[in-house]
Amino acid sequence: MNTADAYYLYDEAVILENLRVLTQTFPNFSFFYSAKTNPNPHIVNTLIRNDCGIDAASSGEVRLAVKHGLSPEKISYSAPGKTDEDIRYSLPRSRVVADSLGELAKIDRIAGELGEKFEIGIRINPPFGMDSVASSPSQFGIDYESLVNVPDLLNVQITSIHIHIQSQNLGWETLARYYENVLSLARRMKKEGFAIETVNLGSGCGIVYDEEMQTPLDMEALGSAVRKLTEKYADVSRSLIIEPGRYLVGKAGVFRTRVLDKKVSRGRTYLIASGGMNGFLRPAAANIAKLYGEVNRGAEPLISCERPCRITVLNDAAETEVVTVTGNLCSGFDVFARDIALPKAEVGDFIEFSNAGSYACTLSLREFASQPKVREFFRTVDGEVLE
Repeated sequence: MNTADAYYLYDEAVILENLRVLTQTFPNFSFFYSAKTNPNPHIVNTLIRNDCGIDAASSGEVRLAVKHGLSPEKISYSAPGKTDEDIRYSLPRSRVVADSLGELAKIDRIAGELGEKFEIGIRINPPFGMDSVASSPSQFGIDYESLVNVPDLLNVQITSIHIHIQSQNLGWETLARYYENVLSLARRMKKEGFAIETVNLGSGCGIVYDEEMQTPLDMEALGSAVRKLTEKYADVSRSLIIEPGRYLVGKAGVFRTRVLDKKVSRGRTYLIASGGMNGFLRPAAANIAKLYGEVNRGAEPLISCERPCRITVLNDAAETEVVTVTGNLCSGFDVFARDIALPKAEVGDFIEFSNAGSYACTLSLREFASQPKVREFFRTVDGEVLE
């Protein structure tokens, strides 16, 4: 691995431990991994081998799931703006989730062209928020109040609903309240005549990015609340789905980059490293946001907080120094961190960034400046390192 100037390393053991915690927290739920979080084939294969389905955000991710051998009932395809080609490919291979009334009619038409009857889902923009009872406009889903306008469907049957409002929540009470709202809405829809068999509650389970400022999600308390809810709403659905993405893989990955140069400019020490915004964009994005005001969660999944990762130098230096760590792109925005105290680094040392398993490599500017592609490695539970 050290032959690369910049690379990701994902740890299978951490992923499996996170899956164990989720299974304990959400008994009798199915887990559909949000592939957009990190579509690395070794990660996807590990989760599929452990009975996870795939939450696909594009027909390309449906193809990824099919390539890994998943059957249609284990693939959920939910995204706005699906093309006819997306729908035509995905209908026989996944549960397609309609994102608007217009798309619902389009799916019904294409199902008729395919000459089959399909069970599908609808994504709902609910009459409640994550943190309050207030609803809001959204580019995602069908407003709940608009369900009275669902067209007559000849070739598809709505048998599932999908609701997802917000990611990266660390409050178990907020999540429990949200899950109850979703289950209550599903019960209401069944009474209104919808043949709901599957309820996809999205996820929302967050991870700690800033260890000094954030408190981990209390999974034990959340699990206790979830068990009470599933008993209370046992009549609602025979199938409940959670879409964990970052919770499974966020803390299972690190990004490492080699110091290529070190210099002092008017009293400030710079470490110039490989693979900046083109390798790991998230810390650079947080630094850009800080230039324009307070960093908040409104830019998920690109920006989660002001300090999205822990930064360490992989050497034995006892002495520390204050440095600004940058990438090697010709951009003043290519900055990992400004004026932070780190163990004294020299050219050739590696710098490691935590929390690099989710929304990391895939969000980075991999084509910018025609730099070498950052490599990805996967360490199995047996200690074997795969690329």
